[in-house]
Amino acid sequence: MLKIKALVPMAFLIACVNAPAQNAPNVSQVLMWSTVTNTNVGPQFSQSSLFSANTSGNLPGALFTVYTGNVSATADLNQPKNYGFANVSPLNSAISSSIGLALSLIPVASPTSAVILKTDPATGAELPASSTLGPVFTERAETIGKGKFFIGVSHQDFHFTSIDGQNLNGLSILYKGGDKSAFQNGAGQTTTQPATFNLGLDVRLSQDLAFLTYGLSNRVDLSVGLPLVHSAVAATAYNGVIYSGAGLGANGNNCWCQNTFSPGTFRLQEPFIGQSSLSKSGFGDLLVRVKGAVLEREKAVVSVGTDLRFATGDANNYLGTGTTSVKPFVAVSLYAKPLSNGLVFSPHFNVGWQFSGSSVLGGQIQGSPQTATMQNGDKVTYLGVPLTITKGKLPDVLAWAAGAELALGRRNTVVADILGNQIGWINGAQTVTMGSAGGFSATAPFAATTATGLVDAGRTSFGQYSGSFGYKVRVAGALVVTFNALVRFDNNGLTARVVPLYGLSYSF
Repeated sequence: MLKIKALVPMAFLIACVNAPAQNAPNVSQVLMWSTVTNTNVGPQFSQSSLFSANTSGNLPGALFTVYTGNVSATADLNQPKNYGFANVSPLNSAISSSIGLALSLIPVASPTSAVILKTDPATGAELPASSTLGPVFTERAETIGKGKFFIGVSHQDFHFTSIDGQNLNGLSILYKGGDKSAFQNGAGQTTTQPATFNLGLDVRLSQDLAFLTYGLSNRVDLSVGLPLVHSAVAATAYNGVIYSGAGLGANGNNCWCQNTFSPGTFRLQEPFIGQSSLSKSGFGDLLVRVKGAVLEREKAVVSVGTDLRFATGDANNYLGTGTTSVKPFVAVSLYAKPLSNGLVFSPHFNVGWQFSGSSVLGGQIQGSPQTATMQNGDKVTYLGVPLTITKGKLPDVLAWAAGAELALGRRNTVVADILGNQIGWINGAQTVTMGSAGGFSATAPFAATTATGLVDAGRTSFGQYSGSFGYKVRVAGALVVTFNALVRFDNNGLTARVVPLYGLSYSF
């Protein structure tokens, strides 16, 4: 099991050490469950004649929410029943979708990328089909030959540290406010003020993949891969702030009576909200690849093929994508004339387009309407658990790769590639962006200020670019060991900056 790292500064963690963790039903709901609370509601000023203690109560399993007064008289604002709600965590769906997208884009070590031996029709001898040990992530255009087998295993660890350039260990989430409130003050009807809270996230995926390839003919290969996936997510929600100032202001726009984190209490700050963590292991999505060579020359091979990903992994626990995907592709391998010192330079190119169906990782996650009864029998409505999840299409991905192998004799090959993904040209990807909204400081001097944080940017298209740098060594016979580092160059979407890969393959 992977260790979950601390998500917040140590002083804050010590202060919250006795706070109960929320038990999410699956890994994909951990983020939302970190904002689930058992909210105490009721009068803050019990000594005032305006407030009655029997209006108090509890909202079990409530999502972190901004509550809005829906009455016009100040005296009625102590009644929890007189509040509506606005969910302040709509980014959960976008972040969950980003994790699902990252899972569907995890590059796998190329099958048939090792020693390929083919029978010489003139002599009947088995000779190497090429002078290199092949690429790492880019699909090799050569096929392995009729009746031949290839077995490969690889391991990858992904530690995601940012989303769209924002550090996961301290995200600021923004509710812009601006919703109509029924409260009348000064100039008339008021609107809700902005609110923010922070999220500390630790998101990790690891994958152990076994691939088996069989040569159906001298020109056609069939490959089957099954990954074992481990997913781990930890989340802490803290530092909730409503930017409503001191409750002063002639036009009502600086009035604490518009927003609160707890109906009837006028609570504008929540130092600690909640935390949740969960990890799961299991088989991922079954991968099937069919590839056929359409052009075979001494110095050039061109193949076409199709990748199929079947939804055999549990999407709710980030073990699979939750939908079938298809990716037709073209692969090209070129070979330069060997140099006198035994060096061989071999460029290679791939391009493919992946299309996926609808999945829970592409849909919306939201709370379900709940009702709680106060001591005096009043009913208070709120958003809480269980969560409801709808399905939505995962984005399409135009994937390409360009690079080269440099063979240092028959036993050593150095590989370098540039990998690109253009995501969402047809079916856009859920994304987030930084937003801002004007409000009033919740602490002295209660001056006008600007609240900033991530907001949902809807479905858009964006590119992701990585470099792959590997080394392959033939240790004995057709047994090849692979070492590789995958390095992200951009900050778009969910980002794991450096991903190591270790692999072992054998052909026979």
